Amino acid sequence: MKRYFTTTRYRLHNRKDRRHDVPKLRLTLGDREFETYDWSLGGFRIDDFRERPPVGEKMKVRHMAYDAENSTATNSIAVVTRILIGKNQVAFSFNKLDEPAYELLENASMKRLARLAGK
Repeated sequence: MKRYFTTTRYRLHNRKDRRHDVPKLRLTLGDREFETYDWSLGGFRIDDFRERPPVGEKMKVRHMAYDAENSTATNSIAVVTRILIGKNQVAFSFNKLDEPAYELLENASMKRLARLAGK
């Protein structure tokens, strides 16, 4: 019996942390800066990622920001979990998230909730 793993829109998401599209995060992966398509405490997705890194590849996250006043240097590690061919998107999960990065993501999440509440 063959086993299939569905990776399209028909597969239910089994995600612990819900992903958000606002505020956008700016990340420095290696020596390149990217803006996230969406993100959560567990990971993020990058749009217009032209390369196709192999699933499982680890990349160093050196910097994170969600606006000019809220940015931090970080020593976190993200792992490629999925490649969305046709959209040029790559999904990452955090393998190692240091304290400054965690605090920035928590603050971004709170800012998102305040924005949605109209405050």
